[in-house]
Amino acid sequence: MSRNVYATQGRVLIAALKRRPHTYMQMLAYGLSCSPWKRVLESLRPEEQLVKLPNGKGLTTWRVVRAHGFCA
Repeated sequence: MSRNVYATQGRVLIAALKRRPHTYMQMLAYGLSCSPWKRVLESLRPEEQLVKLPNGKGLTTWRVVRAHGFCA
């Protein structure tokens, strides 16, 4: 995955979470941070919303989507 080397850890993770949902272990596997969930929460923009849902195996997955009802 080519990425902007000047992007923050949170923005790199958010870009991945926009593509598909990730579990805690999948976020840790990127090796960007010891607590990537904190970096994601710190870097969310007003037009983005974090959605946490269990997957078919019962694991919590994180996904970033456009905030409902957001008008720029």
